[in-house]
Amino acid sequence: MKLYYKLTLINALSRIMIVGAFLIFVPKIIYEAAIDHTDDLLEKRKTDFVHIMNKMGINKFIQEESDSTYADSTYADYTIFKEKYVSLEPTKTMIPDTFLTGPRDIEGDTVTARILKHSFKSNNKIYLLEIGESVQFVDDLKAVLDKVALFILLGLILITVLVDLFVTQYLLRPLKKIEAKLKGIRTPEKFDYTLVETNTTDFRYLDRTIRNMMRKIRSTFYIEKEFIANVSHELLTPITILQTRLENMLEAGNISEDTELKIIESQRTLGRLKQIIRSLLLISQIENQQTPKEDKVKISELLQEVKSEIDVRLIERNITLDLEFHSDFDFVPCNRSLLFTLFFNLVNNAVKYNKQNGWIIVSTETLKDNFLVHIRDTGNGIAPENLNAIFNRFKKFNTSQTDSYGLGLALVKTIADFHDLEIKVESKQGEGSTFTVVFKVS
Repeated sequence: MKLYYKLTLINALSRIMIVGAFLIFVPKIIYEAAIDHTDDLLEKRKTDFVHIMNKMGINKFIQEESDSTYADSTYADYTIFKEKYVSLEPTKTMIPDTFLTGPRDIEGDTVTARILKHSFKSNNKIYLLEIGESVQFVDDLKAVLDKVALFILLGLILITVLVDLFVTQYLLRPLKKIEAKLKGIRTPEKFDYTLVETNTTDFRYLDRTIRNMMRKIRSTFYIEKEFIANVSHELLTPITILQTRLENMLEAGNISEDTELKIIESQRTLGRLKQIIRSLLLISQIENQQTPKEDKVKISELLQEVKSEIDVRLIERNITLDLEFHSDFDFVPCNRSLLFTLFFNLVNNAVKYNKQNGWIIVSTETLKDNFLVHIRDTGNGIAPENLNAIFNRFKKFNTSQTDSYGLGLALVKTIADFHDLEIKVESKQGEGSTFTVVFKVS
């Protein structure tokens, strides 16, 4: 998983933990806040009531009830829905101000209320004042606070997520630039050695390390290519001399039949060795950018030329090659000779590893923004464990063919990379293989 997605996942998990903590602890905190707010209201009402009572006198409240059954004993007042009430009655002992939650009977209805009890002396008598608020008010207040807290939480989470995404993208921008420098790099020459601007020490160190490593790889790469080119050139001359001498010996005609057969076999071996060296030279030239790309090629015509070139081998093994052009494509710029070699090697492999009386289908199609050339055969197929290594140089898996030296597909891959083409392989042992060359149309 990429670092950016890991950081995003970690941030998401932290938000989930925050929401979990909110759901566990905040309702209790909000309930306590609602109770505290209710107690403050009760305290304020008590103060207001005491102020009015001191101004009007306590007898005013007792006298207003003198005609009732509770004359000179109690005073009660409540709203029509009984969510608030005030009661005043004589008592025997003084008590400190007390808050509690409990049931109260108001005109035959039992109401659960938050109550403030306050005792005081007046006219040498002790009175108990009770001011109550229905717990429904507390619940309603808690519901309002729950909504407000939820909206605030969601808003904070949204803001922090956006901030985290912005900050994460900003901090990881140098890493993305470093990653972009490494993507699609097939040769060290195409690597961008310019350092990425960043004030993050870790990224700066990573960028410098990669640049130094690529320089070492480039140096080694140059030495390897130069060695291959030089050795190939040096080997061609003695091989040509040996072939000439062997031909002269055959033309002399004064050798035995057994010796003549050995000389002919030696010439074949030298021919195969010469072919290997030429392939190495061609690979070296392509990798050293010594081959031009100045041609325009119509793919259907090129495939027709490949078929004509390989017809003799098809007849020898009684293999049928069908061309199915569902679409066509003009590829430019390119190197016609190299493209011919690419397709010739692919079709030649399809012949070489095919079954007797088998068939090969070369077809084309346009799919979205790509032009595809499929080369299907009825050959032996490739083992799944070998698919990832078939383009490696000198890697040979099918030992039944003595004229294969592991450079055909390596050359194909080199030519494909040179033209920015993609090669896909599908294969099933015993049923055949399909090589697909992908051209980017746009």
